[in-house]
Amino acid sequence: MKFKMQIVIESDDGGEVLTKNVSEWERNVTTVENLGLSLMESKELLRKTQQTMVQEQVREFLKQSQNCPHCRRKRLSKGTHLIVYRTLFGKMKLESPRLFYCGCELTKDSVKTKTFSPLAIALPERASPDLLYLESKFGARISFNLSRQLLAEVLPLHEEFNAATIRNHLHKIGERLESELGDDKGMYIEGCPRDWANLPRPDLPLTVGIDGGYVHSNNPASRTEGWFEVIIGKINSFNFVSSIPRA
Repeated sequence: MKFKMQIVIESDDGGEVLTKNVSEWERNVTTVENLGLSLMESKELLRKTQQTMVQEQVREFLKQSQNCPHCRRKRLSKGTHLIVYRTLFGKMKLESPRLFYCGCELTKDSVKTKTFSPLAIALPERASPDLLYLESKFGARISFNLSRQLLAEVLPLHEEFNAATIRNHLHKIGERLESELGDDKGMYIEGCPRDWANLPRPDLPLTVGIDGGYVHSNNPASRTEGWFEVIIGKINSFNFVSSIPRA
């Protein structure tokens, strides 16, 4: 018995454009070992499918970028170079042409360079959002090396995929999130200081959480008995640890 996987690419008007073979498998005897796809076969299928889809999407995008949006004249090409785009299902090497701006673009848009790479502008991160999401999710919970091993075990990632890549991406995402928080506020009470005494006093007790967590009991029969909260903090360079039994 033979199985064939194909991708049929259709234009926007519904007409068939291209049919490409992705993978073929042959199964002669139905046993537990060869029932369905294996892990290696599924990873290879994902890799080839991703490669076919990305190449066709890039080809269509570059086709639409060839003409000037103002006068519709075809832009001249300065050459082609390769850019690397990393995805969940493999690393892609994509041909990225460098095009000359049209004369009317130089006048209307006040561009500072004579050439540009449409694909390089469209893919500034060089990595898919889904890949960055999984790298940051696992990299924030377990070690970078274990994150690499886990992702490489189930996904068709390139052999150059390493722990340093996850670390760099995670730090970059963390810096971006911190920048979105804005500047730290030194005071959260607004208005004139002379009016603060007239503000209503908050209900007691006041609790300030610094850092901590709950330690679970090792008794499987109880979900609450034996649990306690550990609060860890640092104030005025004096370390302290206190345990507060959970009510």
